[in-house]
Amino acid sequence: MPGTHYDNDHSFIEELPFHLKKIAHRIIRDDSLETMILSVDSQASTHFKDMDKVSIDDILKTLHACLVAKITFFDKQLYVLDNEMAFLYEQLYRSLRYLLTDRLDAEASDDELLDFLKQYYPKTHYWIHKTDTADRYSLAIRSRRENTRRFYRYTANMTYHFVRLGAHENATELQGDIYTSGIKHFTKIVNQKLDTLMDHYQKNIREALVDSHPEAYDLFTVVAEKNEYLREVLNGISVGRLSVEESKRFLKANLESTLDFASLKGNIRTESILRDFEEKVDHIGQSTLTLLENSTPHKLYEGPVLEKVKIDYDIRDYVEKKKRNSSSLLMSFINLYHYAALLEKIYNNISSSNYIIVFPEYWSADYHDISSGGFSFFTPFLVDINDHLELFFRFDLSASDKTNDYEIVHQKAKVVRIDEKTDIGAYQISCQFLHPDKNTMDLIRKATQSKELKDAFSNAELIDTVDEYNQ
Repeated sequence: MPGTHYDNDHSFIEELPFHLKKIAHRIIRDDSLETMILSVDSQASTHFKDMDKVSIDDILKTLHACLVAKITFFDKQLYVLDNEMAFLYEQLYRSLRYLLTDRLDAEASDDELLDFLKQYYPKTHYWIHKTDTADRYSLAIRSRRENTRRFYRYTANMTYHFVRLGAHENATELQGDIYTSGIKHFTKIVNQKLDTLMDHYQKNIREALVDSHPEAYDLFTVVAEKNEYLREVLNGISVGRLSVEESKRFLKANLESTLDFASLKGNIRTESILRDFEEKVDHIGQSTLTLLENSTPHKLYEGPVLEKVKIDYDIRDYVEKKKRNSSSLLMSFINLYHYAALLEKIYNNISSSNYIIVFPEYWSADYHDISSGGFSFFTPFLVDINDHLELFFRFDLSASDKTNDYEIVHQKAKVVRIDEKTDIGAYQISCQFLHPDKNTMDLIRKATQSKELKDAFSNAELIDTVDEYNQ
């Protein structure tokens, strides 16, 4: 719902009978502009599924009342094109004319409609004429029982990055070296992914090579062991279980343990593939060693994000070949690559979290929703309830899809909820913003409303195109 101190016109909702008013409160809280318009066009909504004998007119009156409330919360100056803003007005006027069918002549002009609104619905009249710089209209406060959300949540054209600042209240900090940021990298979800990838790799490589090319199978087994060894070191570093000196010794031993290609007897293709995978794992291992050697007890060395190596490019060919011929050998290559890539992601998060801040091109777009009051995102890594995070957002505020107009927002937040999403292999971390300033709240609200309007407009255009095609 668009806020406890809502600035939109709920007058038409308040005129509904009690049983419809309750449904309207759910619709305005849960449904996007696009969903509401689709519901009007289909003359149906899932919110009415448990009600008996609801007339089409009652459904449409409820939906149009919600559309008026939704639209009159929108800012007047959004990051949208003129035709998209015109579309918003068209939807508002369509809803108003439907709701006023019994009180206003069907042939009434827009000026007559506005005069009627000015007399009987001044809040909507105010919204139509107000500028974006005008003070937001202050209305009555609705009970929290019917308005569980302070701000409406949606998505925006944005990417983000987060850094954990520390624990709050009675949460216990992880003990260890400076690499223990408090972010749990080897979570249940991450370990399950790694274990599954390694199980599949070992099964596929055994099927492909153990009988026909045992010498190659032995070498691919060594590559897997080097990955597993690196996993143990990274895990030990991230939670402070391994000392710096122990970690250095283990990493050096892993790097010095090179593959012996003599047993391949000149099989150049197999040797080339093995060298590519060895290069990948050694690249991560050497970078981790550099991190340890250049860090002090009080300052973490902030290395750059790891550069791509040959296998990072070749893997695309393996994936394409798999589509045509899903052999056990190709599958094993893909399994092993994804295993190493996940280790690389963990290394980057340990080493480059602060470094990444100045490179938004490395930020994530994997999130659930955002509002002026909070943010919910997906990550395989884990923090704790009540942890404080430093969030960095890059919003694209361009009205056109053909250009970019980026703005960076920096905001502190508190973790209020964590949900394990096994279907996508990630945790959903929900945060509440801590004392956001007005400019930040305004920008986020406009960015989400712009995306909401653009989504509704694009869907309406698609439906119109299909209708024209079917005629």
